[in-house]
Amino acid sequence: MAERFLRIFKSMDVKEVQKHLLIFGDLSGQCANCQSMEVKLDVDKCPKCQTEFKYIAFRNIKNHLPKMQEIKKQRPSITLVDHDDYKRTVGTLKAEEFLK
Repeated sequence: MAERFLRIFKSMDVKEVQKHLLIFGDLSGQCANCQSMEVKLDVDKCPKCQTEFKYIAFRNIKNHLPKMQEIKKQRPSITLVDHDDYKRTVGTLKAEEFLK
């Protein structure tokens, strides 16, 4: 099979993504909704705020390519988000709100 990951651009509500995003680093994750730390990659909900994770962003994508393939097999409904795009967009929104 020739399936590989490709970056595809899709217009999305960033605040909605933020409510359901797990940001995963080298060893553990962080809930973007409540900022809870030490969240495991295999959980469906944040242990602190109980939000359902619909999106996952990896801080260092190159280190996590094998994990990404496993996640998509185990949880096909999850959407993978580019962490750099997410950070840049959230920063832009914060600046726009500040300048209002």
